[in-house]
Amino acid sequence: MAGTGKTVVRTLEDLTLDSGYGGAADSVRSSSVSLCCSDTQQSLHGGNCWHLTESMHSRHNSLDTVNTVLAEDTDILECSGQCAKLPELEDVPWSLGEVEGALRKDETLMAGSPPPEVLARLSALISRALLRVAREAQRLSLRYAKCTKNEIQSAIKMVLSWTISVNCITGAVSALSLYNMTTGDKFSRGKSARCGLVFSVGKFFRWMVDSRVALRIHDHAAIYLAACMESLFRDVFCRILRSAMMERDNGIPKFSLESLEQAISSDSEIWGLLQPYQHLICGKNFSGE
Repeated sequence: MAGTGKTVVRTLEDLTLDSGYGGAADSVRSSSVSLCCSDTQQSLHGGNCWHLTESMHSRHNSLDTVNTVLAEDTDILECSGQCAKLPELEDVPWSLGEVEGALRKDETLMAGSPPPEVLARLSALISRALLRVAREAQRLSLRYAKCTKNEIQSAIKMVLSWTISVNCITGAVSALSLYNMTTGDKFSRGKSARCGLVFSVGKFFRWMVDSRVALRIHDHAAIYLAACMESLFRDVFCRILRSAMMERDNGIPKFSLESLEQAISSDSEIWGLLQPYQHLICGKNFSGE
């Protein structure tokens, strides 16, 4: 039965890669990757976990972090009973310069300029939210082997808290509306400029392809994900600035890694989301409140 399912997945890959991946079809097909559900991991973690059945043989590492739980990690979990952790993303579809540019779009967030180490730590934390959304979108895309804006929107609602998800979806709808209204200059400006985004839509599309979120990736899905992550950066940073844990000097926030961690730990809507444990999403802060 398992062999039959594997054959079906490969057949879907052959039929759909060209229409969904464009120029990336050859490199993706050469990797010979298929998704299947692990009964061991599902019973262990109580959810749907997806892993690779064959090796990747490519230069991209995002796929491994989105889809896999290492076998040695599973053995450790069985022995120690500890909670499974999310893998750290080695490649993220944004740069620190783009993060700073996204924060500067909101004038209220520029009361102080965060140092590079704070931006790097914030980027690493938000990458966990990206991984959670990508995994959920991957699960939702399995039925039709296609990831559209609907799967991304549903994944955002499932993973993020209600307040944050509304802000992210509002930003995504706004970006997509701008994109659809600027059809006259679609050859003179890039997609990010047409959407009014700082983050590169092309980088997000490439990351989703390399991570194999689905066999076919729609352009609107990449726009939604890029806009969501840009809004999430601003939302989290705004919450950090408003936190009582943030030290201030004459009204100007003093950014440090310690104050960043303390501000996040006191917010129940973002603390669980940005933690490395798979079972945490949102709803409680570090003290359980």
